[in-house]
Amino acid sequence: MGPEEAGAKVKLATTRYEDLAEQLEAAKEHLFDAYADAARKGLGPEELADGSPFTADYIARRLRERGVGSG
Repeated sequence: MGPEEAGAKVKLATTRYEDLAEQLEAAKEHLFDAYADAARKGLGPEELADGSPFTADYIARRLRERGVGSG
């Protein structure tokens, strides 16, 4: 593999990484939107954290950013 081919592989890998990072951030925002909806229905951060990749404290903080009480 020559330098041009190596550079193209790096560019492709970088593009894929950036695309996935954007998708991950969008998925995270959708998840916190769902948490906010659930919190408005009465679920607290501790309940939301059960099975979540996030702690109850982090969920509570993000809910407050969305104007939702911490339960």
